[in-house]
Amino acid sequence: MTSNGVVEDNLKQAEGLLQQAKPKAGDLVLLPENFACYGGGDKAYMSIAEHLGKGPIQTWLSQQAKLYGIYLVAGSVPTKAEEQHRCYTTSLAFSPAGELLQHYHKLHLFDVDVADNVGSYRESDSFVAGEQLAWFDMGAIRVGMAICFDLRFPYLFQLLRQQGCDIVLLPAAFTALTGEAHWQALLQARAIENQLYLVAANQTGTHKNQRQTWGHSMIVDPWGRCLDLQPSGTGPARADFNPQLLQQVRDRMPVPLHGQLQLGWRE
Repeated sequence: MTSNGVVEDNLKQAEGLLQQAKPKAGDLVLLPENFACYGGGDKAYMSIAEHLGKGPIQTWLSQQAKLYGIYLVAGSVPTKAEEQHRCYTTSLAFSPAGELLQHYHKLHLFDVDVADNVGSYRESDSFVAGEQLAWFDMGAIRVGMAICFDLRFPYLFQLLRQQGCDIVLLPAAFTALTGEAHWQALLQARAIENQLYLVAANQTGTHKNQRQTWGHSMIVDPWGRCLDLQPSGTGPARADFNPQLLQQVRDRMPVPLHGQLQLGWRE
């Protein structure tokens, strides 16, 4: 997607992309980070922040999941926190029945300086960092949740693998500069080292606030192969989940059995 600061525009764009994708009942569909509002700044995010479990954006997501009979994951939506001037940026997973299955508050906030036309990004000005891992089950398939900058922290994906995840979702608004340098390499690395599928939906193009995102939404298999790629512009990338391949890769190279270190939360 190429989202802007107007929720109605973005929901209309997302509806069109869902129609284009023509998902089948039971499919898993991922929308990018900040799909409903991107680049409007602190006030814009706070103005549309919803209580977890209710609000017009979440109602729309529930309706679309139910309409198509799919698992629909909203890359991220601003949700209310206890603080007055900041909110969470939250990935939301809806069932084919339109029920909110799981939520994930982004753990790692993008506070960095980038040599692009924005220069400085400070997500902590707008958002509160999450404190918990999150996953949900699609029958026998376990799906882990992450967001954008999380991609640079491999231990998060290792912990999700330890919880039995077969797929990890990565909605993103990866910048054009960092995306060109690292996006695909990091996605393939996380998929290979954890022997799981990586599904990554990214914002793309130049947004109305002049932010530039890399696009290149893609799906990577447990052997590190890119199964599908949306190289430029808006549109879907799609692939089939292959449980036989997943088990084959894990059986032939049982990486977790050889691990010598344990991970934990930083106090």
